[in-house]
Amino acid sequence: MYYIIQTGVMQIMNLIESLKNLWCAITAFKTIESMPDSVLYVDSDGLVIMANEKAFDCFRLLKKDINNIEINEFIKDGMSMIQYSIKIQQPVPALAKIPGRDFYVELNAVEQDFGYCVTIRDLTMLTKEIVTEDKIARFNGEKNAMLVKLERDIKAPITSISGFSQGLLDGLGGNLTEKQEKYIKIIHSNSRSLYKFMDCLLEFTYAESSLYESKYKNFDVVEALKDVFKTFEKDFEEKNLDLGFDYYFIDKRLIYTDAAALEKIIKNIIHVAFMMTDTGSVEVKLINPEDELLKEIDMEDKNCLQIQIKDTGIGFQEEEMKYLCEPYGQLQNGKKNFLRALMLGTASILTKRINGHINISSDIVQGTIYDIIIPIGMEDDE
Repeated sequence: MYYIIQTGVMQIMNLIESLKNLWCAITAFKTIESMPDSVLYVDSDGLVIMANEKAFDCFRLLKKDINNIEINEFIKDGMSMIQYSIKIQQPVPALAKIPGRDFYVELNAVEQDFGYCVTIRDLTMLTKEIVTEDKIARFNGEKNAMLVKLERDIKAPITSISGFSQGLLDGLGGNLTEKQEKYIKIIHSNSRSLYKFMDCLLEFTYAESSLYESKYKNFDVVEALKDVFKTFEKDFEEKNLDLGFDYYFIDKRLIYTDAAALEKIIKNIIHVAFMMTDTGSVEVKLINPEDELLKEIDMEDKNCLQIQIKDTGIGFQEEEMKYLCEPYGQLQNGKKNFLRALMLGTASILTKRINGHINISSDIVQGTIYDIIIPIGMEDDE
């Protein structure tokens, strides 16, 4: 009686184990079918015993011929490539040969009890994707270069509209009726807004284009930033905002970097901070960055300066942060903040141009902090 019970228990356990193996096999098969690569199961003699749909399509295999096809028939020295991949535990390049087409693949093999599990990626398709991306990048570069070269042609008509409308408002064409004056003011205001928009767009385009050239030199960073602040004095006074500047604790004022790029970075960020702030202040602070911060951003081996700009504005919502410096992303998600994205995008690109790092952190109602860390190695130290 005990023997019968024990035998029954063993049979049940074997059944459970078989069901587990079946479930694993089904799950594995579904996973394999969803993979973008060709997957083959090959026995120790090199015979293909199973393949996913991708493999059938890629190597023009017929399902009825499975178990009669050797991997060497469509992968040159297929078994040798499998053994080599297993030996070095890495993917290896191989040549695939099918009727009417030879192409290179990446073969990766893992040894199994019954043989080998082989994944194969068609490098020809990958190469096509890379070439396509390269073509798109070149097209964007050419488009940006074209816009930069057309800057004068784009801006000149807008400048004329703005200038002539201002002249009419100043009485150069005689007295205007109340209605005429109203429309001329609208034309003048819109032309100035359009000029500002095109100026930001062309700045972004230039920063992104292949025509951009960095011009490094030694200069006094404190004096350079003071010149930037002067362009904002009237705006800050009218809005009753404070523009603070703290530079007393830095080791060096004389730095070596692209002065024009740095001034544009700071100008654009201050402009955005100004737009986001109705009360309080915008504070600019020059800091000797901490070693831990430099290590975190892989700049520990460089002499750097940290420029921190902090405002007391309304701050950015979490969903805004994702596309804060990406005008293209803003277009995809509604162009509500496109102008702001152009200015911050330009600042971000120029920071990378001078091998720097930018970080933006913000809380609603608590304001925003912009940290720019740039290498300032002196030309004389090179």
